[in-house]
Amino acid sequence: MNVSSTFRKGMTVGVRCFRWLLTPLILLGSANLSYAVDPNRAMSQYIRDSWSAENGFPGGQVNAIAQTADGYLWIGAEKGLFRFDGLKFLPVHESTPTASRINNVLGLAIDAKGNLWVRTEGPNIVLRYHDGKFDEVTSDIGFAESNVTAMSRARDGQILLSTLPHGVSRYSDTGPQRIASPNLLSNSVLLALAETSDGKVWMGTRNKGLLYLSNGQVTAVTEGLPDRKINCLLPVSGGRLWIGTDNGLALWDGSRISEKDIPPSLSHIQVLTMTQDSDANLWVGTAQGLLRFNAQGVSALSSQDQSSSEEVSALLEDREGSLWVGTTHGLERLRDGAFTTYSTAEGLPSNSSGPIYVDADDRAWIAPSNGGLYSMKDGGVDPVTSAGIAGDIVYSISGNKDELWIGRQRGGLTHLRFQGDATTSETYTTQMGLAQNSVYAVHENRDGTVWAGTLSGGVSRLKDGRFTTFTSVDGLSSNTVSAIEEGSDDTMWFATPGGLNAFANDHWRTYTQNNGLPSDDVICLLQGSEGVLWVGTANGLATVRADHIHGIRDVPESLREPIFGLAEDNDGSLWITTSNHVIRVRRSKLLKGELRDEDVREFDAADGLLGNEGVRREQSVVRDPRGRIWLSLNRGISMADPGRVRDESAPAITHIEAVLADGSPVDLLGLIRIPSSQQRVAF
Repeated sequence: MNVSSTFRKGMTVGVRCFRWLLTPLILLGSANLSYAVDPNRAMSQYIRDSWSAENGFPGGQVNAIAQTADGYLWIGAEKGLFRFDGLKFLPVHESTPTASRINNVLGLAIDAKGNLWVRTEGPNIVLRYHDGKFDEVTSDIGFAESNVTAMSRARDGQILLSTLPHGVSRYSDTGPQRIASPNLLSNSVLLALAETSDGKVWMGTRNKGLLYLSNGQVTAVTEGLPDRKINCLLPVSGGRLWIGTDNGLALWDGSRISEKDIPPSLSHIQVLTMTQDSDANLWVGTAQGLLRFNAQGVSALSSQDQSSSEEVSALLEDREGSLWVGTTHGLERLRDGAFTTYSTAEGLPSNSSGPIYVDADDRAWIAPSNGGLYSMKDGGVDPVTSAGIAGDIVYSISGNKDELWIGRQRGGLTHLRFQGDATTSETYTTQMGLAQNSVYAVHENRDGTVWAGTLSGGVSRLKDGRFTTFTSVDGLSSNTVSAIEEGSDDTMWFATPGGLNAFANDHWRTYTQNNGLPSDDVICLLQGSEGVLWVGTANGLATVRADHIHGIRDVPESLREPIFGLAEDNDGSLWITTSNHVIRVRRSKLLKGELRDEDVREFDAADGLLGNEGVRREQSVVRDPRGRIWLSLNRGISMADPGRVRDESAPAITHIEAVLADGSPVDLLGLIRIPSSQQRVAF
């Protein structure tokens, strides 16, 4: 950032002294906007960003990660300490004279005052970062020959340190307080420290199991431990403690080590680090990769590249809920996107999708473009084998909780009914009065009437067990029907390549470009709130209000593309897929023709999409009974919960790196005074 101004008079500016400019952060900011990564997603559905020597991180193996109150992320690595501002990694040796002694960083902690504590390899090196400078802690307190083996934050924000040969000490503003002498510890080498909510200080040893300190007494705990080498400790609520060993995970439940809550997949693995996020997911870093443990069970992070199955040595949830993962080759971030995307990685038979329908039982019905019909619920994907659907292409899906109406390429119109685990089917064809066996659009009215729009035979209405067919002879502008919608006043609307058709009181009416449509080729329809019918055409959007076509003014170019799908959420937004874009737009501003930049959001891969091209099928964008938006795209099925989609990033925390007056640096200590002569001042 380089903001310049020209001043003609003398000026005095109050500037807090920061030595570096903090590039506006995308994901390192305000805690008030935080969500944990969604625990209901499959591990493959998180967005993953990674940094290594190949793309900007020079530190090698990451051993510790911390975030300070100013928004910076600090990375402790084998090649030193690095500060990350969201774009670049700054080695600490460029900013402090003590850096020549900061080599292999083994631990980081943030105390109650927001100070950063840094533990490095070898004796005599524990640093505290405060007010822009590093102080050596161990030498200042007389532990010059100490070897620090473990460090952690206590429950009150003080720092716990284990040193050889001085035992365990608690550090506060008044200095160190020894809480466990070497005699009490029986000369055990401590590798991990933690304090639980009941005040016990826990100590994990290299070969003697687990110890805890309470009321000045040290007690050994070995019964139930899978291994006596303790690598990491994680205190959680209720005085409980997760214990990571060389041979699996264990849990202290407040009174003993419990095995009943440990699934087999977390046994007999080398646990190196742990964290619990704000949704109570337990993340476990192991020698073989990253695991997530929650109510859905244990999930492993699948291999994305060579580094994804590496040893995981550090974990941190930042204040926006993203998970940072330190590995032997660098750093990785897992985060939610606006969308949860389902593809072949989640069990779908194909990434190329057609229509979609979500019923009241939270089952998503998905029809791949290459044929068949599948139901998806709770992570399971099952094919529909009834009525020969598996061998046909499904063009359209409509229905309700207990039934589906399926429009097929060759097999006509199929009615599926569900009663418990039983499924019955009935298929209608031309032999029963259907206009044509190629049914492209299906719609079930509120009164149970079913409409079937065909590829070239007009539209058939199934009512009281009988079909009635309407064609261009009766008033349709084209015998090809691409979408059907029931209006709020019971008018039936039909999209065709020859215009928009309305059917009410047994009379037909056609709207074309002559009436204000952007194109005669009408692709999709949506009966929205407040009596507005949204019309998607090959040249953009229009609406029907009070039986008149209204064009949409002053829209971005993306909304002038062919509109393939439309849905309206509960928060006042319209979700749109086009031939090349996925868009959310504020509905009221769109209707008024008063769109501003902040009223339109276009989504892409950074939001969790595998592709952003819409699919030309009826019902390719739908709102489910829970208010979520589902989109069928050229690469997978994507779902967004509008309540979790944020438009704003965390506010940037801006730091002043330098002030220049006519190109000359100005001293940042105290008030900044600029001479009265004309100056060009750059911040």
